[in-house]
Amino acid sequence: MPKYQFRIEISYHFNEHGEDRRHWFMFRDDCHRRVPVEMDWVEGLNTIGMFIENPGTFHKGDTCETDCIVIAPELFKPVIKAGTKGGLWNKVYFADVKVLKIYEEGWSGNL
Repeated sequence: MPKYQFRIEISYHFNEHGEDRRHWFMFRDDCHRRVPVEMDWVEGLNTIGMFIENPGTFHKGDTCETDCIVIAPELFKPVIKAGTKGGLWNKVYFADVKVLKIYEEGWSGNL
Protein backbone atom coordinates (compact mmCIF):
# COMPACT_ATOMS: atom_id res chain seq x y z
CA MET A 1 0.00 0.00 0.00
CA PRO A 2 1.55 3.33 -1.01
CA LYS A 3 1.91 6.21 1.44
CA TYR A 4 -0.30 8.93 0.01
CA GLN A 5 1.02 12.48 0.06
CA PHE A 6 -2.13 14.49 -0.54
CA ARG A 7 -5.82 14.27 -1.43
CA ILE A 8 -7.35 16.18 -4.34
CA GLU A 9 -10.79 16.97 -5.63
CA ILE A 10 -11.09 16.55 -9.40
CA SER A 11 -13.71 18.51 -11.37
CA TYR A 12 -14.06 17.16 -14.90
CA HIS A 13 -14.83 19.66 -17.68
CA PHE A 14 -13.28 18.39 -20.97
CA ASN A 15 -13.50 22.00 -22.25
CA GLU A 16 -10.47 21.64 -24.51
CA HIS A 17 -11.50 18.27 -25.98
CA GLY A 18 -12.83 18.45 -29.51
CA GLU A 19 -15.66 16.29 -30.82
CA ASP A 20 -13.11 13.68 -31.92
CA ARG A 21 -11.93 13.09 -28.31
CA ARG A 22 -13.63 11.09 -25.61
CA HIS A 23 -15.38 13.14 -22.96
CA TRP A 24 -15.01 10.76 -20.02
CA PHE A 25 -12.30 9.52 -17.66
CA MET A 26 -12.24 6.07 -16.11
CA PHE A 27 -10.72 4.41 -13.06
CA ARG A 28 -10.75 0.68 -13.78
CA ASP A 29 -10.93 -2.17 -11.26
CA ASP A 30 -7.43 -1.45 -9.89
CA CYS A 31 -8.71 2.05 -8.89
CA HIS A 32 -5.42 3.66 -9.97
CA ARG A 33 -4.38 6.08 -12.73
CA ARG A 34 -1.20 7.99 -13.57
CA VAL A 35 -1.76 11.32 -15.27
CA PRO A 36 0.28 14.47 -15.89
CA VAL A 37 -0.76 17.40 -13.73
CA GLU A 38 0.14 21.06 -13.64
CA MET A 39 -0.02 22.54 -10.14
CA ASP A 40 0.40 26.11 -8.93
CA TRP A 41 4.01 26.79 -7.86
CA VAL A 42 5.31 23.47 -9.28
CA GLU A 43 7.41 23.74 -12.42
CA GLY A 44 6.12 21.98 -15.56
CA LEU A 45 3.89 18.95 -16.00
CA ASN A 46 4.50 16.15 -13.51
CA THR A 47 2.97 12.70 -13.33
CA ILE A 48 0.92 11.88 -10.26
CA GLY A 49 -0.46 8.54 -9.19
CA MET A 50 -4.14 8.83 -8.25
CA PHE A 51 -5.95 6.23 -6.16
CA ILE A 52 -9.73 6.12 -5.78
CA GLU A 53 -11.86 3.93 -3.50
CA ASN A 54 -14.12 2.44 -6.20
CA PRO A 55 -13.88 2.07 -9.97
CA GLY A 56 -15.88 4.60 -11.91
CA THR A 57 -16.35 6.60 -15.10
CA PHE A 58 -16.57 10.38 -14.85
CA HIS A 59 -18.12 12.82 -17.33
CA LYS A 60 -18.32 16.59 -17.73
CA GLY A 61 -19.61 18.15 -14.51
CA ASP A 62 -18.66 15.17 -12.32
CA THR A 63 -16.31 15.45 -9.36
CA CYS A 64 -14.42 12.89 -7.30
CA GLU A 65 -11.71 12.74 -4.66
CA THR A 66 -8.48 10.78 -5.00
CA ASP A 67 -5.41 10.19 -2.87
CA CYS A 68 -2.15 10.97 -4.66
CA ILE A 69 1.55 10.28 -4.76
CA VAL A 70 4.10 12.09 -6.91
CA ILE A 71 7.19 10.86 -8.71
CA ALA A 72 9.16 14.05 -7.90
CA PRO A 73 8.35 14.89 -4.26
CA GLU A 74 11.16 17.46 -4.14
CA LEU A 75 9.12 19.66 -6.52
CA PHE A 76 5.86 19.35 -4.59
CA LYS A 77 6.67 19.17 -0.87
CA PRO A 78 8.03 22.72 -0.51
CA VAL A 79 4.97 24.38 -2.11
CA ILE A 80 1.93 22.10 -2.01
CA LYS A 81 -0.73 22.85 0.61
CA ALA A 82 -4.49 22.62 1.04
CA GLY A 83 -6.11 24.87 -1.55
CA THR A 84 -3.36 24.52 -4.19
CA LYS A 85 -4.97 24.32 -7.64
CA GLY A 86 -4.02 22.78 -10.95
CA GLY A 87 -5.20 20.83 -13.97
CA LEU A 88 -5.05 17.27 -15.30
CA TRP A 89 -3.59 17.01 -18.78
CA ASN A 90 -3.89 14.59 -21.70
CA LYS A 91 -2.66 16.57 -24.72
CA VAL A 92 -5.02 19.28 -23.40
CA TYR A 93 -6.43 20.10 -19.97
CA PHE A 94 -9.55 18.12 -19.16
CA ALA A 95 -10.11 18.59 -15.41
CA ASP A 96 -9.40 21.05 -12.61
CA VAL A 97 -7.88 19.85 -9.35
CA LYS A 98 -7.69 21.32 -5.87
CA VAL A 99 -5.65 19.93 -2.98
CA LEU A 100 -7.94 19.14 -0.06
CA LYS A 101 -5.40 17.95 2.51
CA ILE A 102 -1.79 16.91 3.00
CA TYR A 103 -0.70 13.60 4.51
CA GLU A 104 2.55 14.54 6.27
CA GLU A 105 3.60 10.92 6.80
CA GLY A 106 3.52 10.36 3.03
CA TRP A 107 6.56 12.56 2.42
CA SER A 108 8.99 10.51 4.50
CA GLY A 109 10.61 7.19 3.62
CA ASN A 110 10.30 5.32 0.34
CA LEU A 111 7.27 5.88 -1.83
